[in-house]
Amino acid sequence: MYSTVSGSILLSVLATSALAAVHSVQVGPGLSYTPDTVTADEGDWVEFTFGAGHDVVQSSFDGPCVPLASGLGVYSGFPSGGEVWRFQVNDTNPIWLYCSVPGHCQGGMSMVVNPPSANASRTLDAYQSASADANSEAPDTPQGGVFGAASDDDSTSSDSSSSATASASASASASASAASSAASSAASSAASSATTSASSTASETATGTSAGSSETGNVAPANLAASGMMFAGMVAAGVAAVL
Repeated sequence: MYSTVSGSILLSVLATSALAAVHSVQVGPGLSYTPDTVTADEGDWVEFTFGAGHDVVQSSFDGPCVPLASGLGVYSGFPSGGEVWRFQVNDTNPIWLYCSVPGHCQGGMSMVVNPPSANASRTLDAYQSASADANSEAPDTPQGGVFGAASDDDSTSSDSSSSATASASASASASASAASSAASSAASSAASSATTSASSTASETATGTSAGSSETGNVAPANLAASGMMFAGMVAAGVAAVL
């Protein structure tokens, strides 16, 4: 039962992970993220394929080109050209991103994930306009994301799913085999008991019949002997009367 429940939980987790969408963004060429606007659900991935000489840093709308305070937010570092880096969306709040290379953010290299709908003035155009005179900064080390394409996880998920399915199948097969073996053993035991009982009954019947036959055989000669003695007595009495 434990194996079945564990397998079900594992399959459920893998199915949920498989439902997460991946939003691909090309970094470069030039001062661009393509696309520069992404709408993502909680749990989705935003995946960047880099051209050389760029990075991805998270800021607030009110502090363009400057990382979030207290070490919060995401930062890719400077991946090599063609390298893939991604982060997972934890909620549907706006995420403002920029390139920290001097002059890049100021030149309009920025984007937004889940642009706000409640405040029409907080647009990507407004963010880029405010960036023109900002000073670019970046965190010291990468944070908040992972290197490698999300598609690389699919084979791992597929292997795990296959393994879980095979394990559950093997467990079910073992249980069925054990049940079949127990049933076979019980049936064999019952048949053996029935055979022993039948043999015992037959033996007792045969013994009783033999004993009855023996007793009947002993009674017949005794009756014959008694009859002979009575006849001899009658003859003797007759002879005595004549004399």
